[in-house]
Amino acid sequence: MLLEMLIDLRWTYVLYYSPKEVKVVARGFNSPNGITISPDKKYIYVADVADKNIHVMKIHDNRDLTLLKVIQLDTSVDNLTVDPDTGDVLAGCHPNVMKLILYNPKDPPQSEVLRIQDILSEKPRINTVYANNGSILQASSVAFAYKRKLLIGTIFDKALYCEL
Repeated sequence: MLLEMLIDLRWTYVLYYSPKEVKVVARGFNSPNGITISPDKKYIYVADVADKNIHVMKIHDNRDLTLLKVIQLDTSVDNLTVDPDTGDVLAGCHPNVMKLILYNPKDPPQSEVLRIQDILSEKPRINTVYANNGSILQASSVAFAYKRKLLIGTIFDKALYCEL
């Protein structure tokens, strides 16, 4: 896997699975990780942690996916969820992935949660809803919002609950 990433082979893909069928529906990712679906079940969002982006894809009737756009970010995107009240996409992120890989408890990895509003528009709005230098929460990996409340999960630290 490391060799694949280092020489940019992009052999990773997204599969569609049902009891009757398994097929590749999207290709060309560096290191896809988080994946979620829009509330109307018409779009898939895939986080690519190494490329620091989110792929927005349309789902066709035959379950194939068409790439609509890639939202480039300045942080490594881990897992994605959709706020059931707003349809906004929440991303658990790693601002400095090297701090995560080379973990040092005296200089812990930071936490960051982004909210992407109007993800299908030409100019989605991206806001940081939580950020910390690792002193309170280390290595956030996912965030889930429900009724103006936020639960943030991590790779190996505790979880954090807060109100939006």
